[in-house]
Amino acid sequence: MSIAAILAHVNVVDMKKILVVVCTPVGREHRDKLLICSSLSGLNHDVKMEINYNNKESLCVMYNKYINSKFLKKHDIVLFVHDDVYIDDLKIRGKLYGAIERYDLIGLAGCLQPTIKAPALWHKMAPREALRGIVNHPVGDDVNVIQSTSFGPTPSRVVLIDGLFMAVNLKKALDVGWKFNESFKFHHYDIAASLDAHRLKMKTGVIPVNVIHKSKGLKNYNDSGYQESQSKFLDMYS
Repeated sequence: MSIAAILAHVNVVDMKKILVVVCTPVGREHRDKLLICSSLSGLNHDVKMEINYNNKESLCVMYNKYINSKFLKKHDIVLFVHDDVYIDDLKIRGKLYGAIERYDLIGLAGCLQPTIKAPALWHKMAPREALRGIVNHPVGDDVNVIQSTSFGPTPSRVVLIDGLFMAVNLKKALDVGWKFNESFKFHHYDIAASLDAHRLKMKTGVIPVNVIHKSKGLKNYNDSGYQESQSKFLDMYS
């Protein structure tokens, strides 16, 4: 799918708003400090934000509340995104609407040809040539100084995507019965969701959207919470 094809929908004015779902451990009083909120503050005509403050619940449990037919009247696309993501792309709505003509589950970075094994990380379970997508990260703590990580060509069909940004065609998800696997609280929820989508014959792809992700990723593979989640994931999906 070409970038031109994705951008062809940018100027369509009769589209529903994209429902953007965010879960954050901080309170409402810190809204202005959340990168995702500050980045989308000028896009009210394109998106409707649902922010779950003071969240202590599993991401999967929270996200699944929005895989619901009651949202179809106003939203075709639900975007699940981390609170430390800055979306610096005024064409976000057009890009996503263009993409759902080709893909049912959409991310920014992912892989083809995964082999389910430890370490169970999407970029570790596939050969380097099978990685796809681009994500920007800040250099240090300054989000104004960034470096781009190019995993591979984009747009592209993939099997697994990273959970920092997951957009879903809501009607398709409801039609096939796709939801997030609530066996996972945070680690592995994204690759489990990707594999479930693949099993249900949903098409998954990555597209070029300009974002900055203020995260350094997993700090320690030996973290007990990560290891417990990984064991569960491998038992269920390997």
